[in-house]
Amino acid sequence: MASVLVSGPAGGGKSQRAQELLDAAPGPAVLADFQAVYIALTGVRRGRDGTYPLRDEALLPIAEYVRRSIISGARGRGIDVIATNSDGSAARRDFLLGELGAEAIEEVVDPGEGEVVKRLSRGGRLSAACRVAVNRWYRPGREFGGFGRRR
Repeated sequence: MASVLVSGPAGGGKSQRAQELLDAAPGPAVLADFQAVYIALTGVRRGRDGTYPLRDEALLPIAEYVRRSIISGARGRGIDVIATNSDGSAARRDFLLGELGAEAIEEVVDPGEGEVVKRLSRGGRLSAACRVAVNRWYRPGREFGGFGRRR
């Protein structure tokens, strides 16, 4: 099996698909899922409504560093990686595929923007943070769309 980049929008089902691929891997493989890394670092848990609390922006670079370390460490040992990505930018996707190795493939999991918005909405409302996350896939480079600022 080659390494796989599972790309798609927030709430699209990437983590579930990545776990399925990991479970089916014929040899050693590791999971480099951003949400799983963030949870491991912070210990956050889902609330009663099934959602995670908002991520602390100060911790995001650390989670990405750890995720990238998982990728480089595994690849350096010839171990396949199942990584997730929620950035729709072609440049970002190409970069991550390159990090995963020449044989890596991308699998897109995208149930459509309407379904994603429905999954992420609570009480019929999509939070500003979730709108940014949705836009990261569907409108890369414009994901803040009035809901925040780039740092």
